[in-house]
Amino acid sequence: MSETENNWLETILLENKNFRNRISTENLPVERTPGSLAVMTCMDPRVNLQAIGIPGFSEQGEGSSAIRIIRTIGGMADERSLLIGIFLAGIREIAVLMHTDCGCCLANSKMDLITSNLEHRLSETQLQRFKENIGEPFQEKLAAWLKVFDDSHTAIKKEIAAIKSLPFMPDDIIIHGLLYTLASGSIEVVLNGYDENDPRE
Repeated sequence: MSETENNWLETILLENKNFRNRISTENLPVERTPGSLAVMTCMDPRVNLQAIGIPGFSEQGEGSSAIRIIRTIGGMADERSLLIGIFLAGIREIAVLMHTDCGCCLANSKMDLITSNLEHRLSETQLQRFKENIGEPFQEKLAAWLKVFDDSHTAIKKEIAAIKSLPFMPDDIIIHGLLYTLASGSIEVVLNGYDENDPRE
């Protein structure tokens, strides 16, 4: 384990101690809160969910939101989260929230670098196994597997179409497509899930 990793773990444990000293445990959300809404967004920490009305936790540890949050690279669908969310948690409406300057856009232009880093960080056996899993031509298939893109608007529409085509997706699910602009905090509706004839589709 590197010194950096060890220091981060120490920081995590120290912050947890500070957290526990600061909060009132009776304020911690423990009970499951029923809710039919979910946001599927990017793992990028620059995406501020307060921009769509989802508050952060209070200093005392209180959390008031019942909206499920699914974070993945690019805000792409995680099928396991969707299935459990819909058929156990009762999700009926989803907002796919992508953002400007996304890592999936960057990755689309940096596939050579990603491939090079794979070759340097993985053993020859690991790399070969991964290449066999992805298929040939490797870089092209890898880009498709990663769902990299160069246009967020197109990516949002494509991802919503992919979600709707999942074999377990109910016909009555409502899915909105939103784009968050990092520089301004504004939200653009790319696809209105209430309007089947949305001209933006």
